[in-house]
Amino acid sequence: MQRKSFADMTCPIARSLEHVGEWWSMLILRDAFGGTTRFDDFQRSLGIAPNMLARRLAALVDAGLLERRPYSERPPRDEYVLTERGRDFKPVLTALVVFGRKHFAPPGRPAPSRFAGVFTPAPARRRAKATAP
Repeated sequence: MQRKSFADMTCPIARSLEHVGEWWSMLILRDAFGGTTRFDDFQRSLGIAPNMLARRLAALVDAGLLERRPYSERPPRDEYVLTERGRDFKPVLTALVVFGRKHFAPPGRPAPSRFAGVFTPAPARRRAKATAP
């Protein structure tokens, strides 16, 4: 069954969903904000099939959210870097983090530490108390 396109709708939410509404796209962007840039690293992090990852990365590049940059000529390899448009998506992911923590967080299981400080303030470090000599 063909998915309905939202590209011609007047609603900005619908038009945005046309480009980032597929869940893999949001998780790829989440990982890009966490510093992931290479295909193999996205695949390892997400556990996504290579053909699906290739399609999602291409769609995010076509939408102007990621930019493909070569990092190796032999063999030819590209990395995927957030564009200004992609960086503008950060508040959306931050809102999802806040919403998910409030309403769907599994008890006793913190968010992955590799994203600490990416979408929310980093946990404050405890200062050691100064001891008198």
